[in-house]
Amino acid sequence: MTRHLAKALEAIWALSMGLFLGLTGGLVLAVILTFRGAREIDATPGVEPFSDPRFAAYHNDAVAGYIGQDLFMVGGTVALVLLGIGVLSRIVHTLVGRFGRLELLGSNLFSAIRGSALVGAVMFMSMGAYITLLMNEMWPDLYDTENVTKAEFATRRTFEQLHQLSERWVGIAWLCGFVALAISPWCRRIADESSNSDTASPQ
Repeated sequence: MTRHLAKALEAIWALSMGLFLGLTGGLVLAVILTFRGAREIDATPGVEPFSDPRFAAYHNDAVAGYIGQDLFMVGGTVALVLLGIGVLSRIVHTLVGRFGRLELLGSNLFSAIRGSALVGAVMFMSMGAYITLLMNEMWPDLYDTENVTKAEFATRRTFEQLHQLSERWVGIAWLCGFVALAISPWCRRIADESSNSDTASPQ
């Protein structure tokens, strides 16, 4: 029973991390293509305050950003949940192996690297999500018709810096998650029954 639970946890780990990597990579790609597409067709918003002529230089970004902020909010939340499931399954798997007194195979060094990579993925993805929340709060100020000077300069400059920082952190989180999943075959794992029987049989 314990061994079956460990196998199930391994499957949950691999599935959740695979979905996390796919979703995060697809999310970044979707946002990039959204901004590129909006600029190629010279998309123009049809509602105020985004359509205000004073913001004509940013009309393309207004259309793409309006779509992109929802993508990042929804997609980022789901990605964090998937990452959390992966981390939790890994922790429970470790406890099952330790308290179930099951034979373990694999490298302690690779396990330590995987653990560090997981910590990095959680940390950088959480920081990326926090930056996204800050950007969403700043979004209305970018098109503040009452203070166009502020919207065009100080606020927009800060927003662009946060945007670059968020992309960098999410990218690092993706890389950490990829490393954690890629080296898993060489990490500590619970031996299956066939391995135990082969070990116990006389040579």
